[in-house]
Amino acid sequence: MVLFLMADYPFTVVRVDNRPDNTSHMEVSGAVMYRTGGVGWISDVSGGNDYEASSDSGRTWSSPYGVGSECCDPVIRITDTVVHRIYLGGYETGYAKSYDFGASWTSPQNISSCTSTDHPWLAYRNDTLVVIYADFCSYGVKSAYSYDGGDTWNRASVYSSGGVPLAAQDDSLFYALWWSSSSSCIYINVASSPNGQTWSSPSTAACMSDDIAPNPYPVGYEAAGWGRGNIAVAYMADAGYYDWDIEVVTSNDGGNTWNSPVKVSDQTSANEYMPAIAADPYGNLHVFWYDDRAGSGQWALYYSVSTDGGTTWSPSVRVTDYYFPFVDRSGCGGVSNVDYTNDCWPGHYIDAWADSNYVYVFWSDNSISGKWHIFMAYAPVGPTGTEEQVRSETSEGEPVFYTVDGRRISGEDVRSSGVYFVVSGNKVKKVIRR
Repeated sequence: MVLFLMADYPFTVVRVDNRPDNTSHMEVSGAVMYRTGGVGWISDVSGGNDYEASSDSGRTWSSPYGVGSECCDPVIRITDTVVHRIYLGGYETGYAKSYDFGASWTSPQNISSCTSTDHPWLAYRNDTLVVIYADFCSYGVKSAYSYDGGDTWNRASVYSSGGVPLAAQDDSLFYALWWSSSSSCIYINVASSPNGQTWSSPSTAACMSDDIAPNPYPVGYEAAGWGRGNIAVAYMADAGYYDWDIEVVTSNDGGNTWNSPVKVSDQTSANEYMPAIAADPYGNLHVFWYDDRAGSGQWALYYSVSTDGGTTWSPSVRVTDYYFPFVDRSGCGGVSNVDYTNDCWPGHYIDAWADSNYVYVFWSDNSISGKWHIFMAYAPVGPTGTEEQVRSETSEGEPVFYTVDGRRISGEDVRSSGVYFVVSGNKVKKVIRR
């Protein structure tokens, strides 16, 4: 089933999971690059992770590909037209990739060399892939890195302790982020690396709400990098007991120092929950979150954009033109006994992505039969993206040129040295000008 709706921005909403309405699906990650799209989530149909692919920029999605041997924590990223997936399988960190929009996958690899890991997250630049994960064999935050697009992997230590890690990248650095808990705060620590192998000493980016951990145990933060040495972290900040705001902190020196937190939403009384953040190739920052400003039990997905590196944010707009009941935060159990049954839990995270034309968000909500289902929404990134997309969509027979970071350029620019991608119909070719 595909459902198209228009909300405030305008966002177009697409239902992604082709699963029965009376089943539940949650903890979603997705990406769209050029016309290639990929999405993964935890499914109670396959009993593990489900995946779907798109060859038309997420407008339509394939039938689900279920992998029952994979436990959870799926993360999807795309390089060129290759779809990469990482996941927990038997609690090791697994990896596979697809060259054909998800129709087939390479043999799974345990890239962690450990059978007890948690919450892997993937960042990439060109053919270098970096996965950050929590390691419970030798303990600590670790990285697995590949310099050949995921064919072979090595491992390195990032830090000796920490949990719930994430990864991000800009044009020059990779970033590892993780929780460091205390009695009064959950801190977000950040280390950087040029190559995934050697890591800096960590800095503290922010203090999240100390009650984020219990109910229903979200990650509560996500990061995005852009340019050289620029990174932003969106997170759930403490606005009172079980009362959260979405804030963003930024660094412009590779995570060494951090600017003061900025509240994203213009709402003062709403609960704001589980953010996702993406940076587009122009340096705009896009943040999404769950929000109950319409009243108790009336949740929707909201969005705001910053065009000045996170200093100021646009008035928040509603992505979904419907509301959903979400969960009762006090009724889902604690960290040690989260209620995975009774459709109480939306998962750890949602995910956002942006290319040169559109911003995308993937999330799960319980608007259909009280069950959690997977949705995606997209909207133009701004005037530049809108104009470029109109031109590209009205010239299907003509080639469209992109840089490696997704910016659309003219054919004239391809005469200079560099790596470019040419999209013609459903085909994408890599061009190297030396």
